Amino acid sequence: MNASRLLVLAVFTSACGGAAATDRPPTNATETALQEGERKTSTDPGVNPDAAAMADFKGRVEGYAELHKQLAKGDAKLEKNSDPAQINKAKAALAAKMVAARATAKPGDILFPELRPVLRRLLAPELKGEEGRDARAVLKDDAPAPSAIPFKVNAKYPENQPMPSVPANILLTMPSLPSPLEYRIVGRHLLLLDTTSDLVVDYMLNVVP
Repeated sequence: MNASRLLVLAVFTSACGGAAATDRPPTNATETALQEGERKTSTDPGVNPDAAAMADFKGRVEGYAELHKQLAKGDAKLEKNSDPAQINKAKAALAAKMVAARATAKPGDILFPELRPVLRRLLAPELKGEEGRDARAVLKDDAPAPSAIPFKVNAKYPENQPMPSVPANILLTMPSLPSPLEYRIVGRHLLLLDTTSDLVVDYMLNVVP
């Protein structure tokens, strides 16, 4: 099971008071949500009709993660015990290296167009009606205005803007991401962020129904 899904499951389980999911049949709503999310994002064509898109996306995010790993060295290596000034300096060095390495990157390189209908199908049930009310409230609670965020590949996420939370039910249903990538939703738009360098890796406009 992917580490990011385990983390989301731990949070979701804690909130629901349920037990952790295993390979046995689901016994509660949390386990059912986890297993359903894994089925919908599976790269196995025997399980998921969108397996080809999921496999393509998986390869692209893993390629980014590997590039990040290769560049996060030397002056761009973030030491756990560094002071804030050293951390900021290393983050700036890493961001500069990532931007240089992806100088020709453009929208859709990772969140490719064929993925849009797949993500919309995954997101729609989690946000509609009474069942999606709490998720919609979380998305609106600490989200910045869309006009305050640069929807541009390699742009720096503004330091003076809040980093919106993503509800656990959405994280469970979306394809898993390797570190340091994370999803953020601003308005109806999906951002793919590098949370180590605070860079916009890719984005998809109007993906949220």
